[in-house]
Amino acid sequence: MDNKIIMIKKAMEKKDLLNYCQLAFINGINDAIAVIMLHKVFAVLMTGNIVFLVTDIATKFQFSDIVRLSLLFTFIGINIFMHNWTEKRSVVFRIILACCFVIIYIIVGTLELQYNNLTSNSWGFLLVANIATIMGVIINNMFYPLHRTKFNLVVYTVNLLNLSYSIAEKDYKEAQSLSITIGSFILGLFVASFAVRYIQFFTLIIILFVLFNLYRLNNSES
Repeated sequence: MDNKIIMIKKAMEKKDLLNYCQLAFINGINDAIAVIMLHKVFAVLMTGNIVFLVTDIATKFQFSDIVRLSLLFTFIGINIFMHNWTEKRSVVFRIILACCFVIIYIIVGTLELQYNNLTSNSWGFLLVANIATIMGVIINNMFYPLHRTKFNLVVYTVNLLNLSYSIAEKDYKEAQSLSITIGSFILGLFVASFAVRYIQFFTLIIILFVLFNLYRLNNSES
């Protein structure tokens, strides 16, 4: 009986790690597209927006900083919404909701780009950046409330810090898991950075495939 419990716990840990890695990969894609296509704003890593916003206030405040400020409020507001409205919803519902926002992001981003509404001082830029952030928050809260995740999905500096502590404490299993998660985020950045040069916002289709795989892996719990 004890062996069976141990096996179940190990299987759950493995599935959690797979979930984290795929969410981190999606975050890499999301932020790479935002940085390249949306004038170096961050859809996931809000710390980057804060750094640019505050330094620009001291140097040269511009419209992109208004966008960054709006993203901070959007990030907080949608996290509150996810906590209050979707916490008791099924995984299937959350995946469908995430897919809807990926599709909205592709359509709106592509249209705004075609109509030349993604300049650094355009309302189209503001709209698409906020859609990207909403999508990111929904996806990152898909399986676990964001503030309760084992590994930080939106501040990878914390993961690097935990990685160094794990190595120092010779907890190599934890260090390996953190390394894989960080690597997944970097891989997402790398893939999207090249893909977006050729297929622009259609790079987001990759996320739809990952969401389908997440559904397949977690369908037994829905």
